[in-house]
Amino acid sequence: MRLKDKVAIIAGAGQTAGEGMGNGRATAIAFAREGAKLVLANRSLASLEETRRIIEAEGFAVDCVATDVRDEAACAALIEAAVARHGRVDVLHNNVGVNAFEGDTAKVDRAAWDEVLDINLTGAMLLSKHVLPVMRKQKSGCITHVSSHAAISAVPVVAYKVSKAALNELTRWLAFENAPYNIRCNALLLGLIDTPMAIEGFHAATGQPRETLRAERDGRVPLGRMGTPWETAALATFLASDEAAYVTGALLPVDGGMLTRVG
Repeated sequence: MRLKDKVAIIAGAGQTAGEGMGNGRATAIAFAREGAKLVLANRSLASLEETRRIIEAEGFAVDCVATDVRDEAACAALIEAAVARHGRVDVLHNNVGVNAFEGDTAKVDRAAWDEVLDINLTGAMLLSKHVLPVMRKQKSGCITHVSSHAAISAVPVVAYKVSKAALNELTRWLAFENAPYNIRCNALLLGLIDTPMAIEGFHAATGQPRETLRAERDGRVPLGRMGTPWETAALATFLASDEAAYVTGALLPVDGGMLTRVG
């Protein structure tokens, strides 16, 4: 087992309601199958409990903590709960993220902008801030943030794009700053993944039928299809494992070749 006995926090382990599976839930299941001791967090406790039921049905144990990453006290409590339960934290996998479908800077809603930046960027900083003292004391740890190809590509989701671009630089700084403590930090730059958040979000924003959206998204990917949450989970598992012990500061595209069109 590649993650045997590693204590892993996965923030954003629930998912948006809709068809299929989200990246956070798939990653939680994959980590459990690889032997990790899981502490799962999500703002929606109902969605988090569904993730727990799926994992426990496979015979694995899991702890769940309702957490809003915009709340610093909640982020601190999440880390404290993991340490109280297991004595350490080896992996922080931050899958938390929201989007706003404004499509044009002239149409940006300030409240939506603030929410996207608070969750996608400030939440990542707060989770990192409170796990770092634990990992520094251990002289080991792995932090993975889920970013997006939108940070680099020309896509009309302004707040999301800006939040993920800043998240990439936060990731690189964390890697540099914490290398002396043997703490690695990387980011997954996800492309078009077939998840409820993506499909339901664009369906609600555009009114397009879901299958039309899927076909259109498949057609935009050089490999000819969207990725799956299991493919995201596979890369997350690699980064959390000892196989990636020499990988830090990486912004790893998981996008079917979409970023080959940039530059």
